[in-house]
Amino acid sequence: MLKTESPWILSLKRDREERIISGDEDTDVIIIGGGVSGMMVAYFLLQDTDNRIILLEKDRLSHGASGHNAGQAVAAFEIPYDELVERYGQELTDSTYATINDAFDTLHSISKYADIELIETEALASFLDVDGAKERLRVPGSTQMYVPPGTIVDNAVTLENFNEKVWSSQYTAAVGYRAGIINCPVMLENLAKRLLKEYEDRFKIYEHSKADEIDAHEERVNVKCNGWTICGKSVVICTNGYPSPPIKAESIDHHVQPVAGYMIGRLGRIADTDIRSYLPADPNEPYYYITRRSAKNGSLICTGGLDTRINDWQEIEHWGEEDDHKCSIIETFFLRDLTGFSGPRNYQWKGLMGYTDNNVRIAGRDPFLPTVYYSIGCNGIGILPSITSAEIISNQIAGMKAQITFFDPLIQRPEITGNPAALQLLSPPSRE
Repeated sequence: MLKTESPWILSLKRDREERIISGDEDTDVIIIGGGVSGMMVAYFLLQDTDNRIILLEKDRLSHGASGHNAGQAVAAFEIPYDELVERYGQELTDSTYATINDAFDTLHSISKYADIELIETEALASFLDVDGAKERLRVPGSTQMYVPPGTIVDNAVTLENFNEKVWSSQYTAAVGYRAGIINCPVMLENLAKRLLKEYEDRFKIYEHSKADEIDAHEERVNVKCNGWTICGKSVVICTNGYPSPPIKAESIDHHVQPVAGYMIGRLGRIADTDIRSYLPADPNEPYYYITRRSAKNGSLICTGGLDTRINDWQEIEHWGEEDDHKCSIIETFFLRDLTGFSGPRNYQWKGLMGYTDNNVRIAGRDPFLPTVYYSIGCNGIGILPSITSAEIISNQIAGMKAQITFFDPLIQRPEITGNPAALQLLSPPSRE
């Protein structure tokens, strides 16, 4: 039976009591958003500082974009590598990629802490032309180029079973890269239960508790929520957005747009766990990605790649004919271009992604409001960047040196902050 819901969320078994804010509160750090970004910030702050933390989630933990993904952890961006280099310089771009790749090791530690399996694998990005694969091989974290028999490319590995490996006869080359598969909602729920138990004197999660207004000052922040006021020393905004921004801040105001990302799921026979992506010759055409992992009595195959900008944040909560059409396009690719896969789909779902106007995440302290921090800008690929962002924010709040990436608000808004060119940021401004 076709289910219009994420299979990752459907697999979630919640036995934790939900709490709704019911009075005024005082704390050190207020986290807004209960997805992977918000929970990662909570994890690092609880582990590495003595701060008291309140996390606010307008719905339920992990039920936003973090629960409506394809289960992939990859060090990749929606912006092509060459464009990132042009924007931010070679050194800063490569160091950001390296930092995101390093987050795999941290994700291993977090998955063990949360008692959930992280499956690490060499994913394959498939290309219709060898030149596209050569360009992809330049991206930090790429492992090897693979080609079918009869194709001669320097330093490429010939695979006799190339079509079988890429699951298609349409492509002429593939590039490997480090990737992982994890059930994000289960990870976040398990993480929440353990953190609430171990840090019961310092950590609270309030669900169905939407932050309506943020009043930020130089030393204090007041957050209005369900008619109550939470006072804190800092606020960390980890949401994909609101119908209107709850805070007025020049560095991000009106710079996050709602986007619906579409996916379908198919239950299949028992198979290996893998990740594949398929890149078109025309960069204006959509690319597709697939996660295949074990499921009850077989495997779950999740396919995505289409998204669309929506006019209102609330549109994500409704499903209509256009949504069905988008999922049918994904299924057409699945059945037409892949070998050994059959339909129809068992699941279809969409997730809300908050895209910044330059398609790059924003993470770190606001340049003008020292009590405000951001980890925003899903941009389709969020688990590993969320970990990196959380470590940066935790270090900044603790007054420690933070890793410089091109996520930094100072780098993202040079026209506002007057920040120097990216290459000069290897000696960053003082944090505390």
